Amino acid sequence: MGKIRSTMIADMKLHGYSEQTINIYTKYAYEYAKFYNKSPLETSLSELKSFFYSLISQGKSPFILHFYYCSLKYLFTMYNKNYMFQSMVPIKRPTKVPIVLSMEEVQILLNQFKSLRNKLIFTIIYFSGLRISEALNLTINDFDLHRNTIHVQGGKGNKDRITILSKKAKCLLQLYLERNKPTTFLFPSKKYPDKRLHNRHIQTIFKRAVIESGISKDAHVHTLRHSFATHLLEKNTNIFYIMKLLGHSSIQSTLIYLHMQSTDSLNIVSPLDSFEGDLTNHRHKNQLELDFGIAS
Repeated sequence: MGKIRSTMIADMKLHGYSEQTINIYTKYAYEYAKFYNKSPLETSLSELKSFFYSLISQGKSPFILHFYYCSLKYLFTMYNKNYMFQSMVPIKRPTKVPIVLSMEEVQILLNQFKSLRNKLIFTIIYFSGLRISEALNLTINDFDLHRNTIHVQGGKGNKDRITILSKKAKCLLQLYLERNKPTTFLFPSKKYPDKRLHNRHIQTIFKRAVIESGISKDAHVHTLRHSFATHLLEKNTNIFYIMKLLGHSSIQSTLIYLHMQSTDSLNIVSPLDSFEGDLTNHRHKNQLELDFGIAS
């Protein structure tokens, strides 16, 4: 499996896959090889199907099944064995409406960070709509303080884009640059100054802040990016502009935020709100007051 893994990594890098995706795909390909204790290329279609049946029997979530499917399909296609998947039902990644914080909750959360570095990291992620890896990969040369823009390099799919630098984030950035004077990465590791901070470290800091802020939502760092897009929509920003700011290749990826807007921003009024009368009034303890009128 060692040679196959190396070939798989090289091929995925050539196609611009992120390190995270490469790690996931090679991990699940290795687990398939370990399951049969032989090279994946020596397995049959019946063995492949039996493997997925085993995963389902173990109660693996649809998300995990999807990653196994994509990983093994990539591997077999790479070796011109894509026929292995022709008779299999595609396992699609379930579509869930992401969690979104209100603007008030974002403000509470950002005020939770006492460290200037941490406050700046999460401020930029929210106000510029960045992924966590994009924020931590930023260098001091990626900022244009005159045009108030950020050059995001090597985003998802190894694509570059330009996004906005808000005035509040800019003030915080200038203070941070003045105090810390980074030379390359904006957020270098304390232990290894020539390297940037690790994703997991920042995720841990964020999760702790969510708990301490009293926010009950299951928010993650990526929730700030979802909130950025949703809040822009609620302020009637053109969805195609949002698509470009987020770095989406397809408008379909951006359309999910239409489902996440506050109903207040859509000016939708419930039919019940046109009724007159107090629904909580009772003529009898077991009889609800029903003779309310309808407003003209």
